[in-house]
Amino acid sequence: MSSGYDQISNYMIKILPPSYIKCLTNCFNVWLKEGRYPEQWKLAKIITLNKLKAGVPRCDQTRPISLLATHSKLFEKVLLEKVRHWAESNQLIPSEQSGFRSGCLLHTRVLSIYQEVDNNMAANIPTLAIYVDYQKAYDKVWHAALLVKLNRLGMHVELLKIIASWLTDRQAYVIFGEKSSDKFKIFSGLPQGSSLSPYLFIIFHSDLTTCLGAHSAHLFADDLNVLISPPVSKNLSLMLEYLEKEGTKICNQISAYSRKWKQPININKTVAQIFFFQVTIPQIHITMDGHTIEVVKSFKYLGFT
Repeated sequence: MSSGYDQISNYMIKILPPSYIKCLTNCFNVWLKEGRYPEQWKLAKIITLNKLKAGVPRCDQTRPISLLATHSKLFEKVLLEKVRHWAESNQLIPSEQSGFRSGCLLHTRVLSIYQEVDNNMAANIPTLAIYVDYQKAYDKVWHAALLVKLNRLGMHVELLKIIASWLTDRQAYVIFGEKSSDKFKIFSGLPQGSSLSPYLFIIFHSDLTTCLGAHSAHLFADDLNVLISPPVSKNLSLMLEYLEKEGTKICNQISAYSRKWKQPININKTVAQIFFFQVTIPQIHITMDGHTIEVVKSFKYLGFT
């Protein structure tokens, strides 16, 4: 079940003779030069796993897994190396982003958050943390907008052309038990199961930090944390007032960015948290587009509380 619609496994590729690999390499080079992605490799087989221990599940009680053609995954790795080299050479990925980057560990991102909060507490300064929750961010990536951003960032024509071809006219079909659906077209979102998708996603959001001003941002793929610190003051009320105004301002700016690029935010799961040395945590009121953001006492971010 691990292979795509072509039923070709990774093992089968490994035992092929060198002459076949050479032929495949030649094909890859031709497609790269032409900026063309093979149409037959744009089909995804989606298998659905039952989350229930027994019984017939509803749609929301299944876990869909997208399986791509093995040859397609090989070609995507070639494209990934080219995209990564282009992005890293031009320093396009902000330092605040740790997801899907070599040498950037989750623990490092969490530690940097801890250090900033700890330094503020040592200086008797409250810190406002905002945790933004996106609704199926990968599945909602706007194809045209991604290509526009890649073009603005200076991706050369040949690579941009093949990325556009890779995104265009994608299809999928669903298998549940012994049943199989008809093929349907996919108009948005990055292909699940592709090694190229996560890296294109962080490039798509490489400009997100520009709407946060001078405040500290921490990103791990689509997990966004913003830390806001007030100007130093002996008056706690003034610092809390600043956090309220600035917190609401930043939330609205993030929301405006997300609407512009069609990446909806789940406001009900977006929360704020105050870090301060006092036993009784001060209360503040933060809103996003007029909706009150819940202020929590603790929050699990990237697996850490």
